[in-house]
Amino acid sequence: MSTESPWSIAKTIQQSPPVDLTKRYDPSTLRNKTIVITGGANGLGSHMVRRWASHGAHIIIGDVDSPSGESLVAQLRTLHPSSTFAYVSCNVASWDDQTSLFEAAIRLSPYRRIDIVVPNAGIIQSSEGYNFENPSLVNGKLPKPSTATIDVNITGVIYTTHLALHHFSQDTSTTKCLLLIGSLASIAPLPGQTHYTMSKHAVCGLFRSLRTTSFMQSGKLRVNMLAPYFVQQSRMLPLLADVVFLAGTAGGATIPDVVEAATRLVADESISGRSLAVGPPLKDAPEGEIPVAEHEGDGRGRAAWEIYAHDYDEVDAFTFRYIHMMNRVTQLRGAFAFFLDILLKIFGR
Repeated sequence: MSTESPWSIAKTIQQSPPVDLTKRYDPSTLRNKTIVITGGANGLGSHMVRRWASHGAHIIIGDVDSPSGESLVAQLRTLHPSSTFAYVSCNVASWDDQTSLFEAAIRLSPYRRIDIVVPNAGIIQSSEGYNFENPSLVNGKLPKPSTATIDVNITGVIYTTHLALHHFSQDTSTTKCLLLIGSLASIAPLPGQTHYTMSKHAVCGLFRSLRTTSFMQSGKLRVNMLAPYFVQQSRMLPLLADVVFLAGTAGGATIPDVVEAATRLVADESISGRSLAVGPPLKDAPEGEIPVAEHEGDGRGRAAWEIYAHDYDEVDAFTFRYIHMMNRVTQLRGAFAFFLDILLKIFGR
């Protein structure tokens, strides 16, 4: 007997079943796919680029860091001479720059098409949130607040997504994929980082909207979202901020775990309308009430968890469980770990 709610629209919008993270998938589906990624010259984006290049993808990188972008492309061309790689200088807050990026991608793609788009470019400015929440006068007047994070994280993503939808519609020969990059700040507040939290909530809203209507696009379009927690050694934050923020906690997400989740979402063509949060490895206790049980040691388990799987029905339950799991791991590790983590980071161990 079916347990599906009579009010479910999952089949109507062609949302795939929940993601089975134990199931093997075939990353070779990326071979000969043309990928456009913003913010791919450094940090997490560059690790995604390297991984996808190893599976035979053609990749066009849009970024503002020309030395890093050009250096990465040169390395990739040496490692994978049969694939196409290019760097295009692109400020994602500029519509003209992004238009040029996509035009270059079509021109450079061996098949004159774009298959996968990843609006990865994003910033977090520690001072921006503080200054916003603590306004002060300058020469007797209140200056307007900075919108740098909004310009990149929201406007930039809107531009990339709009261009992706246009170019996807021009070719229906392959399944298309839009991988939005959210954050744990997409489902929970990051105190003191008003602009960043707001921007990642916006990305989540974009995901939840587009996955509902993507089935109406011409051709096959998959819309998924990756929501990583703070990623260790990704250059997301200055080193000291990274150390202090994560010290003594459940820890951050690792680059391999985040890249693996991202690769699953773009390469597994059976996944559509799904999102994965990636953080420190955690375990969900069978008791239900205590997310990490005392007898489970440090509580570490898997790193990726599906979020917004049932949208309005279970998202609050997940958020409660996930945040409490991380908090519970922190409690089990104790205050000593806070100082130990800082010392190990400072002395490079």
